[in-house]
Amino acid sequence: MTDLLDLAPLTPLHQTVRRPLYTETNTSQALYLPIAPPTLGTAGAVIGRELYSGKAFIYCPFSAFGDGLPGGNMIVMGDTGRGKSALTKTYTARQIRLGRKVVVLDTKEQKEREEGEWAALGRSLTGHAPVKFAPGGGRGSSCINPMDPAIAGKRQVELVRTIVELGLGRKLDEFAGSALRIAIRRAHHRAGEEGRPPVLADVAAALRAPEETDAQAKQRTGDELLADGLEASYVLDRLCGSDQDSTGDLIGMLDGPTSLSIDLDADMVVFDLTKVPSGGVAMTILVAVISVFLEEVWLRPLCECGTEPTQHERVTVDASSGAWELGANASTGCRRYTQRKRILVCEEAWHILGTPQLASLLEKFLKFARGYGLSCIFIVHHLSDIDDSAETQAALKMADTIIIYSMKKSEAEDTVARLGLPAWTAEHIMRLRRGVALWKVGEVIYPGVQHLLTETEQHLCFSSGSMTDLSSAAPDTE
Repeated sequence: MTDLLDLAPLTPLHQTVRRPLYTETNTSQALYLPIAPPTLGTAGAVIGRELYSGKAFIYCPFSAFGDGLPGGNMIVMGDTGRGKSALTKTYTARQIRLGRKVVVLDTKEQKEREEGEWAALGRSLTGHAPVKFAPGGGRGSSCINPMDPAIAGKRQVELVRTIVELGLGRKLDEFAGSALRIAIRRAHHRAGEEGRPPVLADVAAALRAPEETDAQAKQRTGDELLADGLEASYVLDRLCGSDQDSTGDLIGMLDGPTSLSIDLDADMVVFDLTKVPSGGVAMTILVAVISVFLEEVWLRPLCECGTEPTQHERVTVDASSGAWELGANASTGCRRYTQRKRILVCEEAWHILGTPQLASLLEKFLKFARGYGLSCIFIVHHLSDIDDSAETQAALKMADTIIIYSMKKSEAEDTVARLGLPAWTAEHIMRLRRGVALWKVGEVIYPGVQHLLTETEQHLCFSSGSMTDLSSAAPDTE
């Protein structure tokens, strides 16, 4: 009989496998703070999962606002084919299900479909085709009038002056600026007498035919006032054409009355700018006009219940100071006025951020986005596509959420340096797989957020058909 002591019961006869430790205690989570940052809550759009913690990644700038996130502006960047557009498309579609309204400035064409890459998504969500702009106009094209009465007062003067300065390539002096303001006023007056809205051609005509009373009011002679605005009139002729010349850069897009083929209150409005030459003055001016038009028309104060502030009752919150807030609307059953939330997406945003005048014009959009209930999303490839002007840097600083997909070494290092990110993120960005991005939300960094798509979303986000082999099983979603 074998002695039990000879079996050495305390000595294992074979090596066992250690079971993994699963725990949800705060103590264990504290050990992984560098790789498992806190979640953003459970309210908002589902993005995918955070790889280092395994948790679902849910993001909404409107829900997270005030809790470490000072604003809703976002910039998305990374090399081609890494998933920037796919993320933004699915994110906006999921936000629409939460009641948001979305406008897209689409400058990225899909040659095989002969339309912008956001057209399919917009059509699937609203049933409407995109608002198309094309030089020379033509069938199905739209026009926005910078002189539209919807853009009134100082804002319209600023817009027309920006158009002239962009066409001229430099700023107007005080004399030319004064002549332009007078001409805008006269254009409204003369067009009103004819019972029609003014257009830019009316401004050019008023610059070439100033009235003596206007010259005297400025203590100028008629010839001096004419000389002040003559160059600006030539610029408007070159851009919008004239009776003798119909080859202007903006003909068919900005030279006539406003004609849009879609309701601006739709869930998603896509402005298709793919036929407008990129990098030229026409694209820059068109984006500027659309942006200001949206500010004056699309961003009007509106409650989530669909009614204006004037239809909500005023509730006094402090009798001594007279402070009040907007309360219920009995006609809709709304208990309290809540500003409608909106999202503006700028595809290939180097058109905006790379132009100081345009970045300056949009500064009001970005700076007061919180008051508008607005989240601006800019999609770029690299920060090297954008200049270092003060206006551009100011716009970058207003991006409270930064999403970075994989980049090559030089671009990653430049991005980290310009955004002031920790040094370790440069190499980390280079190693990111497709569909995985580094997110910086406020001051918190999420090193690896994997974006997940449904099968339907994959087809709507498909934008690389020309480079896809017929044997490919699944579309590339950039």
